[in-house]
Amino acid sequence: MVQRLMRARRRRGFTLVETLVTVGLLAVLAAFVIPTVIQKGQAGDPVKVSNDLSSITTAISTFDNDTKAGYPQTLHILTTKPTTSDLIIDGTTALTTAQVGLWNGPYLAAAIASTSGSTLATGFAAFVHDTLQMYDATTNHGKTIGGSSAGTYTSAGTQFVAVQITGLTRPQADIINTIIDGSNDPDQTVTDIGSNTTGRFRFDKPDVNNLVVAYYLAVPISQ
Repeated sequence: MVQRLMRARRRRGFTLVETLVTVGLLAVLAAFVIPTVIQKGQAGDPVKVSNDLSSITTAISTFDNDTKAGYPQTLHILTTKPTTSDLIIDGTTALTTAQVGLWNGPYLAAAIASTSGSTLATGFAAFVHDTLQMYDATTNHGKTIGGSSAGTYTSAGTQFVAVQITGLTRPQADIINTIIDGSNDPDQTVTDIGSNTTGRFRFDKPDVNNLVVAYYLAVPISQ
């Protein structure tokens, strides 16, 4: 009889008090662990953006060295073998059969669609745009390859193949700027508060949601 009672007690589940104590302990542990995990994840975001942009720079330069065609119009051309109908950066000159034959990619380990408006996810939940831009480093305005110019774009200054990044907040852009250019150097003028117009990583002033349109000056264009 005693043995049956002991076995019955051993089979008995947790009491309400024991359950509440266990849940409370788990909640305390979660309060310490979860913020740490989140912070570590966020700490990797600017590094991912910087690494992605560095990889794109290498890919663009390698594409040019292999094909002798100049610079591609889109990132997609770096990931999938182009055809003679694909255009290079000037938006008018198509790749020749010989240049397509010299393509030795993929140059970029990424999956990006060839459709208009495609983007590539990077750190900080931001997006790198498939279409590359010609960027005038003197006037700080870009021009979509083969498309219309933005702002006061001219071709008189130093020209770059630029990568456009959207979805970054101003503080996030500042962190990336520090990694890439070594310092936080946004211009703070009366007419252009909050923009950064120096270095390789540049961005416009924030919009009403504190988001910026950023440009990474990947490769200088030889004149």
